Amino acid sequence: MATKRIIQQYNEDGFVIVRQLISTDEIAALDQHVDDFIRDVVPTLEPGDVYFEDTPSRPVKSIFRMNRHAPYFQQLADDLRLRDLATALLADTDITCSNVAFFGKPAGDGSVVPAHQDNAFQYWAPPDVLTVTIAIDESTVDNGALICQQGSHRLGVLPHQPSGVMGFSMALIEPPDLASHPEAALCLQPGDVAVHHVATVHRSDANLTTRCRRQLSIGYCSSRAQPDEAARAEHRKRLATLHAGGKPR
Repeated sequence: MATKRIIQQYNEDGFVIVRQLISTDEIAALDQHVDDFIRDVVPTLEPGDVYFEDTPSRPVKSIFRMNRHAPYFQQLADDLRLRDLATALLADTDITCSNVAFFGKPAGDGSVVPAHQDNAFQYWAPPDVLTVTIAIDESTVDNGALICQQGSHRLGVLPHQPSGVMGFSMALIEPPDLASHPEAALCLQPGDVAVHHVATVHRSDANLTTRCRRQLSIGYCSSRAQPDEAARAEHRKRLATLHAGGKPR
């Protein structure tokens, strides 16, 4: 499944799309499990594990570490199709799941995600880590598709600053030059899977359409990648201060 072409494109661009990896029936089951999680588990979560859009209806914007709260999401992370893909792209047979997360852009309410690199706050060294994103809904330019900059994963972690956006705490001070690293919108159909490197610069626009754009993301790290725990602890302190400020989660 992880063909030479897929591996080559991922290594060159820092992202790749694999079409229709997940069946229609499996997406329907995933959709139901996400709905159940939002109804039953989200009300019990602490700040930092769930964030809401800052609109009157406060729809869910993002949820993190879902696999710690519901066995289904850990089972999904263990799916051999996803693990085989990550294994091939990371060139490591000893990979682990670091996180299962939900990212939603509700119809008419989905907000902008500023340009950033995940490793600006995940602190992996070496950065042999990737995110597999499963499309639950159609993802288009109009409803907030993920937009990645080609080859930006080879630049290392660039300077970031606090974004002021709850759920996406850091933003690039200055994104890479678009002429050297052009943007590509990862337009997906339900069941498609996108993969991006932990250092790939990415962002998304607001969803002003009448269609939701929901995705489930699974982080995989190689056995080579080690977290900088001191840096992570400092980041958690910053988040705690932000949450204590009384802003919407």
